Amino acid sequence: MTEQSSDLAAGAGDSDHTRRLDFELPARPTAIRAARDALLADERALPRSVLDDVLLLLTELVTNAIRHVQAGAERAVRVEFRQRARTVKVAVFDEGTGFTAQAAHVKPDGSGGWGLFLVDRIADRWAITATLSGTCAWFEIRYQQ
Repeated sequence: MTEQSSDLAAGAGDSDHTRRLDFELPARPTAIRAARDALLADERALPRSVLDDVLLLLTELVTNAIRHVQAGAERAVRVEFRQRARTVKVAVFDEGTGFTAQAAHVKPDGSGGWGLFLVDRIADRWAITATLSGTCAWFEIRYQQ
């Protein structure tokens, strides 16, 4: 997967005090559980309430990435996790095109479309941006230690 990294997920402001976790998964439904498991296995020092929010939003972004990536066995989803003092940032990259925050909405019958609604309500900052080969959805949560 060839991608440009978001300034949030990769370079801007990274320091020796930034904890990083990057991984890539096949763009299949199994990636949702694998992304959560990878984050949990890394044993970040996040308060439980923050960890629960991060896991929920990670699940939503990976789910969106899998839904909107163009089909193909070679497609992948990449996750970049950054933790600094009192801030956690997660970016999810996919090779899909055409998905935007404006395109996402809650279905009138309430049966779906809640992912970005939750991201908007829980995250302190978030966005969906185009990359050279697809899309990057990211969020940031600030917390007290």
